[in-house]
Amino acid sequence: MQVFLVTAVMLMVSGICAAQTDAPGEPVMIPGAAIPGWGQVDEVVARFWRPAESMTRRPAVLILHGSGGVDGRGAFYARALQEAGIATLEITMFQFGCPPKAGPQATMPHALAALRWLGTQPGIDGKRLGVMGFSWGGMMTVLLSSELVQERLGKDVPRPVAFAPLYPVCSAIARIVKNPERACYNAQTRMSASPMLINVGTNDDYEEGRRPCDALIAMWPAASREQVTVKYIEGATHAFDYQMPARRFYDRLSHAGRGGMVRIVPSPRDADETRRAVVSFFVTHLSP
Repeated sequence: MQVFLVTAVMLMVSGICAAQTDAPGEPVMIPGAAIPGWGQVDEVVARFWRPAESMTRRPAVLILHGSGGVDGRGAFYARALQEAGIATLEITMFQFGCPPKAGPQATMPHALAALRWLGTQPGIDGKRLGVMGFSWGGMMTVLLSSELVQERLGKDVPRPVAFAPLYPVCSAIARIVKNPERACYNAQTRMSASPMLINVGTNDDYEEGRRPCDALIAMWPAASREQVTVKYIEGATHAFDYQMPARRFYDRLSHAGRGGMVRIVPSPRDADETRRAVVSFFVTHLSP
């Protein structure tokens, strides 16, 4: 039964992939990067947009997709960020169905390459970079706020100053940082005091309970906890801002790692409200 469900989902989504949309901008190829012990990437495919030439350098936001690959959610937020005068860079870390088994640490080289590249772009202020991500990318976004992770990226990489993870599977992050065999072990003890906005639904099937991120944040230093805002969206499922039809599938990592069925029910109202909140967050915290 489990094999049938997974196969059915793969077939269903293979048709969806043809309709996926990238963030508005020009296609770019970013030189790769490596993090010893974590992994490497030879090059990173991305979509980059920046405002027209101006007298001042602009902030930028790095957008990290979920385990379904680039599927339109990044574009949904990128358009609004661009309208607010913020440059965007959406990168492709893997295609649908191919997330690395090692977890988010394996795609940290992609983030490293993207941040390093952004810091060299004319018209971009490397001191005003933000990061946002969905699910898998949301987990990366949270971990990138850790000074322990930032140190592994290297001294020549600009450090983001604002983070907006969406439904980052907080229970999974808690398991990762408490596991001495994982690369991000103890990352929670070195969380930066940078502002962070987390949006997650109260009916997220990857989590347990209606306030799943509270336990994770309680593990952070006081200065870090003070900079975090968590918005629990009543009744919303995982990926409530999904830009395609509703889905239901089995995932062995859902329900706080116990496995089970996952519902993804798009909520246009919640998606619009969250997009406004995310844009306002970056406008505020990436100001000169």
